[in-house]
Amino acid sequence: MRVIVIGAGVGGLTAAALLAKAGLEVTVLEAHLYPGGSAGTFVHRGYRFDAGATLLAGFDPDGVFTRLEQWLGLEFPVQRLSAGESLMRVFLPEGRSVDRPVGRSYEQAAQLEAFGPWVGGFWTWQERRAQALWSLAAGLPFPPANLDELGRLVRTGVPWAKQHWRELPGILTDFVRRTSAHAPPIPAFRRFLDAQLLIASQADADRTYALFGAAALDLPHRGVALPRGGMGVVAETLARAVEMQGGRVLYRHRVNRLVVHGGRLQAVEVVLGGRRRGQREVLEGDLFVANLTPGSLAGLLGRPGTPPSDGWGAFVVHAVLPEPDLPPGPPYRQWAGEGDWVFVSLAEGARRGSPGVWVLSASVHTPLSEWRGLSEEEYRARKKAWQDRVERQVERIIPGFRESARLILGASPRTFAFYTSRQDGWVGGYPQIHPFRTPSPKTPYPNLFRVGETIFPGQSVPAVAMGGIRVAEGILTKLGAKYKYPTGSFPT
Repeated sequence: MRVIVIGAGVGGLTAAALLAKAGLEVTVLEAHLYPGGSAGTFVHRGYRFDAGATLLAGFDPDGVFTRLEQWLGLEFPVQRLSAGESLMRVFLPEGRSVDRPVGRSYEQAAQLEAFGPWVGGFWTWQERRAQALWSLAAGLPFPPANLDELGRLVRTGVPWAKQHWRELPGILTDFVRRTSAHAPPIPAFRRFLDAQLLIASQADADRTYALFGAAALDLPHRGVALPRGGMGVVAETLARAVEMQGGRVLYRHRVNRLVVHGGRLQAVEVVLGGRRRGQREVLEGDLFVANLTPGSLAGLLGRPGTPPSDGWGAFVVHAVLPEPDLPPGPPYRQWAGEGDWVFVSLAEGARRGSPGVWVLSASVHTPLSEWRGLSEEEYRARKKAWQDRVERQVERIIPGFRESARLILGASPRTFAFYTSRQDGWVGGYPQIHPFRTPSPKTPYPNLFRVGETIFPGQSVPAVAMGGIRVAEGILTKLGAKYKYPTGSFPT
């Protein structure tokens, strides 16, 4: 049984590794030189920069990456953070700031100190909802793509509902209620919530539905870790796992077209790079997994779609700073004061092969509409203006940033579109304004499935990996007893 995976993102590689472990013939096709996509790490002048995603979780005892380590016999090169360690510092208006430490009791104490006792009720609600959701979420097939997933949803959901029957009315209400409905009317706290939710939800507290908001705010308590060498080590480790299980990961293989026959996907046409630049090959398969956005996938079928009107792009500034010029603090810092929200991640240069410096990535949301239809001259001017905006905001967190930086690079949505083949450079998935916004992996073709941040659960690196597990399990269930799950069955 031949499986072709289009795109070596974390979701595609997760599915590929599990399917190869189960005995299928797996080939991963990646247009670029390295895996990971917008969760990859690139090298420039000897420095390792994270292309997009920088925040990593899922290493708690029941976390998705802990389970993948067990199933696949691998170890991700990460440093796990301990309870009490500060993960992130959020800078608020009027010169205030609040740290987000690992561990619920530490988080509660930091929040009460920063905002007063009025926020205690919010965090009690958030913890209760998040713990209820995590007891259900592992492998949850929502929305169900077929009868098998519907049956599994019922088998999982009914016992869970009985266990949580006292909370069920509130949980159901939180499907339609906004996260802000639970928050006290404290301007600084609302600003903090908006900034945090934009990281994972792509929407502020007034638009994010409350159940998703509770889960998104739980990130510091879900096994956070610092990747050694950059976020790309997650995808690199999964790519090695695919190969160890007998699969192939082929780089500089850009899928140019999908070949459909009789209502099923039959093959992919690939344009090669490197020494064979421009040559074309047709690779046939029985099953296909696309680590692509809906519009990019539709484009391979000759009818490209468009990102959602409220979908976001990212403008990212990458920089290298001498270690003495960096103010002490946690590895992640977010500006939530006046002007643009900016999320900054910092990595010690020794972890990136460059002792004595720190590598910085600073990202801000930018509307996709601002980058369409520009002439080359207009684009250069807009990129310069946005880079200046972001650099000014970073200066507020790291005074003297521009003067002390040894290297500064800017990346716009056009940059993401070029290097990750994302239509218009759309990143982050669908804004989570209601629970039915993100679709299932299902496509119009019965032997083609999607993975990535635009299927449920999506929206983060661990969630994308969970989506890959979901697709692998669905394929193996469909194939029946001939192919076995990595451990006999996927624990859920």
